[in-house]
Amino acid sequence: MLFLKRQRKETWTEANYGQIKGWQCAPFLEFSNLKHLFTSKSGDLNLAKHEPTIFPEKGVDKNRETLCKSLELDYKNLVVLPIAHTDKVLVLEKETPEIIQSDAVITHLTNVPLLITAADCVPILLYCHEKKLLGLVHAGWRGTAASIVEKAVIAMQENYLARPSQIIAAIGPAIGQKHYEVGDDVAKALAEACESDEILDKSGLKSKADLKMANFLQLDRAGVMKIFVTELDTAAHNSMFYSHRIQGRRAGRQGLIACLV
Repeated sequence: MLFLKRQRKETWTEANYGQIKGWQCAPFLEFSNLKHLFTSKSGDLNLAKHEPTIFPEKGVDKNRETLCKSLELDYKNLVVLPIAHTDKVLVLEKETPEIIQSDAVITHLTNVPLLITAADCVPILLYCHEKKLLGLVHAGWRGTAASIVEKAVIAMQENYLARPSQIIAAIGPAIGQKHYEVGDDVAKALAEACESDEILDKSGLKSKADLKMANFLQLDRAGVMKIFVTELDTAAHNSMFYSHRIQGRRAGRQGLIACLV
């Protein structure tokens, strides 16, 4: 299947910035004007202020600052998306925006680092070299059911005239199908959102959903032709990643940070 063929280990490379460790999608490293990193939980690098949690909030700002400095990005310009499991896309057109609750952001601004956080949900990086346009998407089951990644691609078209065929996408570490049991209502909503039951394993008492595949299918439907998918599973590799499904309140949040420079 096309989706499985896209999950190639050689496409992803481990990155080490001192105490900051994570992964990068190799095809994106070809662009000198783009920096990105899918972080791990190495060093207890929790990047979100969330509830419930065992992590003190005061450490989050320090962690975010350390992350920015490690990548030589300007911390004072950092924009952190206030995740709300919505289908809202923030179009960032000025450096001091009014940040609304949203789960995707697109921008043409340079030297403005963008950060989304997750602990099982799907982090997605979008980039259009022709338009010098960056997008980040946080796709939990609600966002996936509402086709948030497809709406982010549409927003790149409508606001910046970026053709889907010009956009490349990286689907980062997220919970794998094996560990993601869902109820019938969630299974139905996800299958309808990507127009395929292929994302569901119905062999057990409860369906198991493949969120990464669901977002892959939505990107493909939107016309994005270059989609790179990591095999890394936050639940299966919870020694490397935070997993809310496995760890509950003991789970912090890793992140996807990216910036046009």
